[in-house]
Amino acid sequence: MELEIAEKNDNPLLHRQEIQIVIRHENKGTPKRKEVIQSLSEQLKAKKDLIVIDHLKNKYGKTETQGYAKIYANIEALNRIETKPSIARQKPSEKKPPKAEKTKKEEKDQKETKPVEEAPPEGTTEEKTPVEEEKSE
Repeated sequence: MELEIAEKNDNPLLHRQEIQIVIRHENKGTPKRKEVIQSLSEQLKAKKDLIVIDHLKNKYGKTETQGYAKIYANIEALNRIETKPSIARQKPSEKKPPKAEKTKKEEKDQKETKPVEEAPPEGTTEEKTPVEEEKSE
């Protein structure tokens, strides 16, 4: 992956640098945001926490991706300007253990194995109340 900075603008009002980037990735897929942040931080000597990738766009069949990144001067400026979803998108995903999904067969087996109300043993009669005896006659 070869990262090239196409354009770099300072924005003192928002305390950030705005960068247009071009990434060439021969025989590979579109680079992940994490990889781009790593390359930008090495190239520009910036902290990874202060870099926000706005977008990465590539065209079908091309091995070139164009993107837009912002490097903030401090974490306060980043939190004040960027939205929570865009900040969350930059953080590494916390992988949760996968839920054990039950297949239809397992659910069916589980339903079949549920305890069924036991019938009274043969030869014994249930006691009927006087009201029930009148109804049965």
